[in-house]
Amino acid sequence: MDLRLSPAVLRRLEEVVNESRERFVVDLAARLRKLRTSVQTVLDGDMTQEDMLALVFDESLQIKGMGGTVGYNVLSLIATTLNDFVTGRTELGRIQFEILQLHIDAMYVVIADRIIDNGGILEDQVLSGLRAAVRKFG
Repeated sequence: MDLRLSPAVLRRLEEVVNESRERFVVDLAARLRKLRTSVQTVLDGDMTQEDMLALVFDESLQIKGMGGTVGYNVLSLIATTLNDFVTGRTELGRIQFEILQLHIDAMYVVIADRIIDNGGILEDQVLSGLRAAVRKFG
């Protein structure tokens, strides 16, 4: 039995992966908009930080899992850091609030620039900076 895939099957598999990435990007953009909206809603005084943190926890957990599946590994790493940062929190100080926003902004950049896999040196530096901020102010 020959288990090699034909070039046509390989092309189709690549198409399926690319279609999955596109659906993921659309879904992720909606999730990130939801997170930004919740941040603004807290700033406007129409949502509690506790409710926003619960939303951030859920969304970052979803992004963390989905990102790696479709090749956005650096995105999953940022979502993991964010998820760890908000786990167990019910409120944030000013600096912690800014750290949360930096995570959301970083995920927007990853998607806007279509940074797949583990990214490069710049992405490593951004991730290291986020982790350092979480350690120092978390």
